Amino acid sequence: MYEPDPLEHSPAVPGSGVPDGTGGDDARGRIAEKIEQVAAWYAEQIRAERRRPAPTPDRVARLLAERAACTKALRDLPEMTGAEPGRIEADYDARLSEITGV
Repeated sequence: MYEPDPLEHSPAVPGSGVPDGTGGDDARGRIAEKIEQVAAWYAEQIRAERRRPAPTPDRVARLLAERAACTKALRDLPEMTGAEPGRIEADYDARLSEITGV
């Protein structure tokens, strides 16, 4: 059975625009960490749904779409400007609260 690939994540390289969560770009690193946590939750839900005796195709498709949105947000994060990173962080804070119940 097909399992989703882990999120593409390349190590941070100075000057590459990829946040590493340390140094001068702590906010982007913090946001990336939240996005990765949400994406990991979606990946686990996808695996769990697919293991069910009768997986629901609509739920799998929705979970895959949400996980793809996380991947896109991670890829777009280095290019975000202005209020965009803050909006993304608020969105992923809300998602984390919803999925963790905290």
